[in-house]
Amino acid sequence: MAEDSTKKRAMKEDDRNLVVVDEDFAQADAEDRLWLFWERNKTFIVRGITSIVIGVLTFLAFYFWQQAKRQEVGDAYNAARDASAKRSFVAAHPRDPLAVVALLEVADELRQNKKLIEAAKTYDEAIPLAQTAGNSPLLKALATRARLYAALTRLDLGEKEAETSLASIAEDKTAPDTLRGYAMIILANTALNRGDSINAAKWINLMDKRLLPNHVWTDDKNWLVRSEPSLLNPPPAPSAEKPAER
Repeated sequence: MAEDSTKKRAMKEDDRNLVVVDEDFAQADAEDRLWLFWERNKTFIVRGITSIVIGVLTFLAFYFWQQAKRQEVGDAYNAARDASAKRSFVAAHPRDPLAVVALLEVADELRQNKKLIEAAKTYDEAIPLAQTAGNSPLLKALATRARLYAALTRLDLGEKEAETSLASIAEDKTAPDTLRGYAMIILANTALNRGDSINAAKWINLMDKRLLPNHVWTDDKNWLVRSEPSLLNPPPAPSAEKPAER
């Protein structure tokens, strides 16, 4: 019996199971408890909500600032009408994709006006401009477009390295099919113009092998094949001569 009374007394004196009850919450209903929670924590809640709102507002401010800058650049591009104004735009916004477009427009106008030497140099200027503006697919396509038309312009000038430049674009797997196909069809036509049906047939066949089915140059390729029967059965390439036996 002495042991039982000692155990009971020890359990009563053990305060590990006691729960502290806030007097303010005693006999309070749900609304009172919510109000009491707000009164005691409103400073932290308001600070948390304010920080979130400020973060959202900062993001929105940055987003609309970027949009405004883009609108400003777009307006400046649209205002540049002649070659001189477009070159000024390029100088003011050299890292913007629209600068590449503006410079290509200058080069295209020079090419149309038969100022081929100046046009080729301007296309050359557009290539590094596109490369430094970023790595997006659009900018890579603009750089390839500049390379393509620089080569075409030099082909018109009769420069020997033009075909080599066109071939590098035709072989470039990262280039858009539209530009690769154009390089191939030009190379095939150029080969035919000098009576080289072997190389012409090579580029025609590569269009089928390396471009996607139903590419944009399919009709041009088919018309070229119909107009030049030699492309269907080109003569065999000349074999290397064997060294004379002694």
